[in-house]
Amino acid sequence: MPISKASNAVLAKARALYGHRLTHAEYQALAECRTMPELANALKAKPLYAGALSDVTPATARRSNLEVDLRKSIFERYASLCRFEMSAGETVYRYFIFSCDLDEITTWLRYLDSGRPGDYLFVLPDFLQKHTQLDLYALANARSVEDLLKVLHGTPYGEALAPLAGTTATVGILAQAAPLLEKLRHEVLVSIAPKAKRRGTGGSQPSVRNYLEWECDCTMISNAARMKRIGMAPAQIRAALLLDCTALTKEQWDALLTAPDLAAFHEQLDKPAYGRALAAETYDHLREGLEKVRFRWCRKWLRFSTDPTMVMLCYIFLARDEVYSLNHIIEGVHYGLPAADILPLLNGYQVA
Repeated sequence: MPISKASNAVLAKARALYGHRLTHAEYQALAECRTMPELANALKAKPLYAGALSDVTPATARRSNLEVDLRKSIFERYASLCRFEMSAGETVYRYFIFSCDLDEITTWLRYLDSGRPGDYLFVLPDFLQKHTQLDLYALANARSVEDLLKVLHGTPYGEALAPLAGTTATVGILAQAAPLLEKLRHEVLVSIAPKAKRRGTGGSQPSVRNYLEWECDCTMISNAARMKRIGMAPAQIRAALLLDCTALTKEQWDALLTAPDLAAFHEQLDKPAYGRALAAETYDHLREGLEKVRFRWCRKWLRFSTDPTMVMLCYIFLARDEVYSLNHIIEGVHYGLPAADILPLLNGYQVA
């Protein structure tokens, strides 16, 4: 089937945007900034971020303002890609908004755990309000789990967090909510392409389903490793995992989950394709290694895939990864860390 003009447009635009990504030298220069005004000036000079940071006054720039505006830059770029290819973009755009909603709920829960839920107002992304089904200003006024559930009433998020009803705790709520939100995120993610074909034979391009399997496995493998580390039984680990979208076979999962300890778990993980890819990476934590592998995979198929949905998904992963790296730099500069301590935390800086 020939590729439509809209598909060609989204492929070209995503690749052009990725062509403006930060270089190793630019990451290094940003990490060497010593003050927030200096860093704000440097970020505003970058073409991809200049628009989103246009209202930032470097002399009075704050960490929270920079982080919110960087998120805005991702949102605006991705929204423009989806407008190019609505046949693919509408579904993926809805998932992107959904992910933004979950990020906001998680951020508010983090502030609740710290005892300062009202501080969410200072990081609330105004640009998102007209796109989300959440009332972010009502969320900023919430002071308890009961308030949160009232704000979320009638939404999928409220249904997912219903088990928290009745709790009066204000500390440790994020730990209780995280698996509930993770389950909801997983269900919505898998629903994007429930019947999508997997990669064919003969070296054909991967499908959207392959991308989804990568994303789900990155979470489930690292979760399984954490549970194995604390000595949970295989049956307990299996019950806690969502394995309806995975590139691993039942036999491979059985081998991982029945491994007697974490060392044996890693030995079993060496056998599937993930393990072989991890062998080429340097990392301290398994999740970090899996993210590096996924970074390379997304970068490859952003360049070579002809599926607009695949290219949009790969691009947004790479764009968000870059902003996460910038957030590490902002935090490092805020606390006065030397560049040598910041740079190892940046995925895009390490993956050549």
